[in-house]
Amino acid sequence: MKVLHLNSYDKKGGAETVFQITNKIENVENFCGYVKIDESNVQPDVLFRSWENESKLIGIVNYIFSIYNYRKLKNFLYKTPVDVIHIHGFFSSISPSILLAIKKIKQTKKIKIVQTLHDFHLICPNAGLYNFRKNELCEKCIGKKVKLSILKENCDRREWIHSIIKGIRSFIANNVLKHREIIDKFICPSEFMKTKLLEDGISENKIVIIRNPVVIKNYETSFQKKNIVCYFGRFSREKNLEFLVEAFTLWKNRNKNDFQLLLIGEGEEEEKLKQIVSNSSVKDEISFNKFTPYEKLVDIIKEAKYLSLSSSCYENAPMAIIEALSLNIIALAPNIGGMRESIESVIGVGKTYLPNDKDSWNDALSYLEDHYQEQFDKLISSKRLILDELSVHNYYRILQNIYIE
Repeated sequence: MKVLHLNSYDKKGGAETVFQITNKIENVENFCGYVKIDESNVQPDVLFRSWENESKLIGIVNYIFSIYNYRKLKNFLYKTPVDVIHIHGFFSSISPSILLAIKKIKQTKKIKIVQTLHDFHLICPNAGLYNFRKNELCEKCIGKKVKLSILKENCDRREWIHSIIKGIRSFIANNVLKHREIIDKFICPSEFMKTKLLEDGISENKIVIIRNPVVIKNYETSFQKKNIVCYFGRFSREKNLEFLVEAFTLWKNRNKNDFQLLLIGEGEEEEKLKQIVSNSSVKDEISFNKFTPYEKLVDIIKEAKYLSLSSSCYENAPMAIIEALSLNIIALAPNIGGMRESIESVIGVGKTYLPNDKDSWNDALSYLEDHYQEQFDKLISSKRLILDELSVHNYYRILQNIYIE
């Protein structure tokens, strides 16, 4: 069996990590296509071009539909027979143009098309079911055949033009190229995402849940825990880290404890966040670390007792919660979307709280502290079973069944 794996990039974030694991699936001949963003000697079988490297006007056109990427993929598919095309992300860089190439090849060759959905692009032009201008959840496009609410709502975090371009791109993908008709099977990493696809009218027999695989090394986890709450990830608006700082400050003032808050990452909100911390009455107990690869991150966070997420967006299947589990770190997060599912259904350890409610966050952390040994013992007893279920080996087994069914 020959499988072509497609994604916007090979390196960047969580979606790229899953892409790298997937395109090494065993017992098949793997090909891959992506935009190359480093100077390594490794070359993809299909080398796509990003709109980001073009002039402004040409970049806008290629963001919506790239003739270059369309031709690249079409030529490869006509020259190289493949049995399965496994798509990951394509909106952010290579554009919906690849859908037309796949659509054309399907007219002459029998190929199975699978897509892993790492975000909500299929049902939301802004990808996150989130209005960045209003800083609130938004589901106004779900269930609509033509998803153009973004033109009225201006959901993008930047100027109106970005919302307009995203609306046009979504219309091209969904209504002209018929994205959902081209795909034979959608892979959802969470039950929550499946629920949203069903609400949008996608047939249940086209959806399968495969949770993201996790590569977890057998780190030494017998070290002494310290009174540390940590966060690691992007410093972006939807991560709502201002709330986390304020909630932690309130909790410290109420409880007079020796806990510290450790914030690890980078992003557009970094300077604003540091200013907020400087005004906190417990600023000496809050520290920052730059983004670091997971292998090095382990040494920074391994002694933490808790991971706190505070996102105001749904999230899909946050890897941070599973990574924390591997280091015996207990998570607390808002009780929405994939965060709630990860804590309450996947792990069964930790605590959720009401979004943007500092009292609820305080109650959740206080509960975990009061029941820490009970929660810790529960984590240890279920940890191996969870990590086995999310192992790469298990992921490959399920994926191969999807390819051949």
